[in-house]
Amino acid sequence: MRAIVVAGGSSSAGDNWRQWAAAADLIVGADGGAVRALAWGLPPHVVIGDMDSLTSQEKAELSTGGPEFIVHPRAKDETDLELALTYVAERGYRDVVVLGALGGRLDHMLANLFLLALPQLAGVRVRVVDGRQEAMLVRGGGAVELAGHPGDLVSLLPIGGDAHGVTTGGLAWPLHRDTLFFGSSRGVSNELAAPEARIEIEDGCLLVIHGPAQNPVNPV
Repeated sequence: MRAIVVAGGSSSAGDNWRQWAAAADLIVGADGGAVRALAWGLPPHVVIGDMDSLTSQEKAELSTGGPEFIVHPRAKDETDLELALTYVAERGYRDVVVLGALGGRLDHMLANLFLLALPQLAGVRVRVVDGRQEAMLVRGGGAVELAGHPGDLVSLLPIGGDAHGVTTGGLAWPLHRDTLFFGSSRGVSNELAAPEARIEIEDGCLLVIHGPAQNPVNPV
C-alpha cells in the first residue's frame, strides 16, 4: 500500500505530484500541506497537525472533501510532518512518498530529511520527492535500488555517524565495502553508469539523493 504525505514546504510541484498519487491508497496533508495537496488536485483523506497554518476558509474548503481532521496541540514535541509519517507507518503503509518537504526554511528542510531516520520508519520505503529529485535513507544491513539514466547524479551522504561497508553497483565510481565518513563530501556527485544501480550498507545510515544530470542545482 502506498501513502502520499504532503508537507507545507516551498519545493516544486506539478504534474509529477499527480503521477505519484495515481497509485496512492492514502493521501495525508501535514497541516498546511493539505492546502497544497488540494491545489494540485490531490484532495487529502486525512489532515493532521496543530492546524496553525490553515485559515478558517482553507479549513472549510478542505472539509468539502470529507477528510478526517486529526488535531494536535500547538505545544507539541513533533513537527506536523513527523506526526503524518508516524500516522501512516502505524497504519501499515510500507511505501511512502513525501511531497513538499524541501525548500523554504533551512531548519525545516534539514529536519524533514532527518525524519527518514525515525525508528518508526524502519522497514518502510520512504522517498522525499522534489521535482525530479528524490532522497531516501538506507540503514545498516539494507540496500536500495535506483532506476534512471546513465549520467544521473547520485550522492551518498552519511548521517548520524560514519557509514561502514558501503558497496555500490551501477555507479561510475564504485565502492566496495568502503567507509564514508560523516562530514566528508566524498560521496557527493557520483553518477549512474547504467539504467539501474544498487547501494548497500553494512552499518550506519546513508542518505541517498538521486536526480537528473541536467538538474541545475549543483552543491559543489
